[in-house]
Formats: sequence, structure tokens, C-alpha cells
Amino acid sequence: MDTNSPSLKPSGWRRFFARPHRRAVWFPLLAALACLALSIISLAFSWILIGLVGGIGYQLGLLWLFGLTIARFVRKQIAPGFIALVAFVLAIGTPVSIGVIGFAYAAVKGDDFAVDLVLPEGVEMAEPLADSPSEDGGPDAFQAAVLAPLAVSGGDDPTIEVRLPSLAVLDQDHREFLERYLAAHPAWRVGLENGNRFAIRRWKTEGRWASRSSGYQSSFHPPDSPQYQTRTRIGFSEGSWRRAGQQLVPGVPAKANLSGGNGLFESSVSLPAGTLWVEQFEQSGARERRITRAAFAELEKEFGRLLDDPTWSGARELLPADAILKEAAPSLELYESSEPGIYDALIRANPGEPGVVFLKAWEITKNQPLSARRLEERSMEWIGWSDVPEERFLSASNITIYEGDWGQYYGARFEVWFRPDSGAPERKLVERNFKIEGWMR
Repeated sequence: MDTNSPSLKPSGWRRFFARPHRRAVWFPLLAALACLALSIISLAFSWILIGLVGGIGYQLGLLWLFGLTIARFVRKQIAPGFIALVAFVLAIGTPVSIGVIGFAYAAVKGDDFAVDLVLPEGVEMAEPLADSPSEDGGPDAFQAAVLAPLAVSGGDDPTIEVRLPSLAVLDQDHREFLERYLAAHPAWRVGLENGNRFAIRRWKTEGRWASRSSGYQSSFHPPDSPQYQTRTRIGFSEGSWRRAGQQLVPGVPAKANLSGGNGLFESSVSLPAGTLWVEQFEQSGARERRITRAAFAELEKEFGRLLDDPTWSGARELLPADAILKEAAPSLELYESSEPGIYDALIRANPGEPGVVFLKAWEITKNQPLSARRLEERSMEWIGWSDVPEERFLSASNITIYEGDWGQYYGARFEVWFRPDSGAPERKLVERNFKIEGWMR
């Protein structure tokens, strides 16, 4: 009779996971990969919060594995240390491999959206214009004032002292009037970013208002001009804009926090003005914050003049000549931009009430929507309005059509829609057909 008790040791593949040092490695590895998968899946369904949780979990898993690797090598546990190192490399390499494989597949496969499409006969279609539109109104005073200090060498002191009392009063006493002025002024693009309302300062490029959605203006071509990059924007959502850059106190001197960017001294400061926040970004070749000081000074001049006569007739006197044009009907024009499939869209309209305009587009023969979500986000803008139907205000945006590849032309119907702030139903203002091509990824 066999009196030996049965073995409790695991056998087969279970033995590989049974040892404590291996269990300690596989758990964080599998947890990290599971969180990574959760983040990837969340992208398809726009689950922002779940994606954020998954991303944090993946980073914590990496940190856990890295700590295990260091700890075991410090304790001279060579074999367990190498196992932990392999798990750490595997956790890092998985997303990299997925990205490389996905990019290679996309490069080989291409986009076959427009391969079998033909331009419909008998349908009038315009082609995006190659030349930039010429706008009247002369140079932008804000742009000139911001760049003027760069003509001389800057100093080493990054101390700044700025105030915007006029904007604070406008926000407190004339908020609707201020919003109408910003929407009507072609130098201000009023839109949404991550659900937050903002106004980004536009500049003029080759005689027209630039439509960069990011708002950054730059020059990196020495020695023809000083190198710089800058952006000016006003935030309407106080909670989110409190985190925008280094916070300043009106009228209190402060040294700007400097870092490096594009080989220049970089700073980002934000200043409260009532419930608004004004953020100024600067990259320039000196520690002195010349652009930042000039931008805040010019903003105070602009809003000070607006406060002198806070009426619509007073505001119209301050608008540039190209802000309001007299046209028989609303219009939409596309211009070629930096690459095929990327366009500058210029809208001239007057909805007669406050609200946003945005674009929708469809392929003509199959009536298939084009870049629906991203097209609306990139083109959405609060536009000016008046009681004179023939007056047209400007909306300018930079859009990308993702369906199709370079050189594969097809017909697209673009529509300009208006969404009133009052909550009334959306309505279409104008539509136009264009011969376009998609952007090649």
C-alpha cells in the first residue's frame, strides 16, 4: 500500500507561473496590456474617461515592472531580474509594434474610397482656388505691434507686469456686446476646444486672415526675420483656463517661467480679466518677454477703445474694412492649403442672430458623409450678425477631407449650416459642389 501523499506541485504549463517571482511579473504585465487594450478600444467609441483610466493603468503597470526589474538586479537575483526585464520590454514593445504594423498596413493598403468614383456628368462643380483671396482692410495693427519689439535685441530679465482692466469691465457689464464684437471681428476666431469656448487671435497672411485652428503664428527662417512663435487666446470657461500656463495677478510683477522650445526661450502665461482668462504663449530668442508685453498692451488698447462706446455702432467703427462686406447672397469658397486634401474654407454669411456656422459635406454620387465629426469641429465658429440682410461676416477655417488619396478626384457637396444660440432648429445657409481629392495619410 502506497502511504506517500499525492504531490501538490503543479505540472505542465502551470508550473511556469507557479514560482513567486514569475507570478509577480505576469500579473502587472497582463494588467498593463489589459489597460492598453481598454485604451485602444475606447478610441473607437470616444470613451474619453475610460481611455484615460486605461492609459493611467498602463503607465502604472510599466512603472511596476520597471521597479521589479531594478529591485531584482539590485538584490543580485539575475534570472528573476531578466524575466522582469523581458516583461517590461514586452509591455513597452506591444503598443510600438501595433503602431508600426498599423502604419505599414495603411501605407500598403492606401485609401480606396475614391478608386471607383467618377465625376458626375451634368453637375456644376467648382474647383478649389490655388491663389489666396485678397482681402481689403490693410495690415493688422495687433500683428505689427507684437512684432515691432523683435526689431531690437531683447534683455535678460523675464519680468512682466500686465493688466487688462477694460476687458474685465466689458466682461462684467457688457458681456453680450463683447461676444458679438469678437464674433464679428475677422481677427478673432471664436470656437470650441474640448468643449470649452475660446477666442483665438488671427493674423493676416498674404493679405487675408489666416485660418489656422491652433492659432500659433511663427517664423523660423533666419536671418530674414527673427525667429518666434506666439499665440493669443481668450478663454470663456473659467475652470479649464485656470490651468492654462503660469497664472499672473493683474498689476503684480512676476518673472515668467521659461523653458526651451524650437531652440528659443518659451513661456505661457495667463491673466484673469473678470471671468475671462487671457493666455499668451511666446517663443523668442531672448529671455525678455517682448511679445508677451506687447500683446497685452495692444489688447488693452483694443478693448479700451471698445469700452469707450459699448454700442454696436461704436463697435462697427473699430472693425477693419474687410469685416463686413455687402454681397447679394451667402457664399462659400475653398482654397488649396498646405497639402492636397487640406483646404481653407471661407464663408461669408449673416444669420441675423447669434450662433455658430459649420460645414457638412457629402460625396455626390453615393451621398456618403465626408469626415463628418472632424469637419464640423474644425469649421465651427461663432459668426457676426446684423439686422441688415445684405451684410456678410467672415468665418475662416482650415479643414481636412480624409476620404480618398491624392490625385483621386471626386465630387463633393459642401453645405454651410447655422446653429442658433437660442436653441432654435439648425438651418442651411448655402451649399456648393466642389471637385476635390482626399488627404493621403
